[in-house]
Amino acid sequence: MSPAKERGSRRLIIGLGVAVVVLGLLYAGWQAWGPRDDGAPDEAARTETVRPADRPPDGPQQEVDPTREAPPFEDAAPAEEADEIAWDALQAHEVLAHMRAVWECYANADCTLGADTDPRAEYFEAGERLAAAMRALNEQHRDHRISDPELAAAALEVLAYDSGPARAEAIQALRALPPSDAHLDALLTTLDQHHDEKLFELALPDLQRYAEQGRRDEVDEFLQSNLRRGAQFPARTIARQLGPFLTPENIAEYRALAEELPEDSRHRALLMETLAEYEGSD
Repeated sequence: MSPAKERGSRRLIIGLGVAVVVLGLLYAGWQAWGPRDDGAPDEAARTETVRPADRPPDGPQQEVDPTREAPPFEDAAPAEEADEIAWDALQAHEVLAHMRAVWECYANADCTLGADTDPRAEYFEAGERLAAAMRALNEQHRDHRISDPELAAAALEVLAYDSGPARAEAIQALRALPPSDAHLDALLTTLDQHHDEKLFELALPDLQRYAEQGRRDEVDEFLQSNLRRGAQFPARTIARQLGPFLTPENIAEYRALAEELPEDSRHRALLMETLAEYEGSD
């Protein structure tokens, strides 16, 4: 064979070999990346990890240590004593926030209002602070610095606090406000739930005002119910101060009620005296 033919044969053999290698590589790639007919997932699908829905995207889910103590309660109540607070410098909403903070502190075992940790001392301290705050609002209202709605909102909220002195200041506030169905309902509810003689003494003049302005039947029903089944001392207060509530229309009802009461009861004797004074004045 001539040298020229020999070189041509070698080129042909080399070209065929390269073609075979290329075809082999293409086939191997198709086997690795092409569609599978055996239903098995590819390697990427087998190794992919699904992130939990509640795990933050930038890291693993944070573990909560159940033995970790809760942060200490922050005493939101002002550190000053009630008589040290500059009430005149506070707005109505600030005074109300102070009262809420005082009561929240009193209700929380981790918060103290003063140096004395005795529960009774804490109770009276809370009541003193609430009463001082409500008294400050009453004074601001008298000075025309706060509106009727602002005073009413504070008074209705304070009536719900378990403090006699604070409730007394709230009742004083209601007496300074125009009559309102909501005020009367709150007043009657408070007196029904808390049989405090001092609260009755404060509330009776206000109840008289409502009786004179169209709510007499409701007021009479409340007074008669407390005379029949109420606590001893509030019943005495009502019997002693009933005179302004008596009218020619209801005198017979109260006379009949007096006959129903135990003969040896103190409030019956007081009621009989009040009825006699009214009838003797005619």
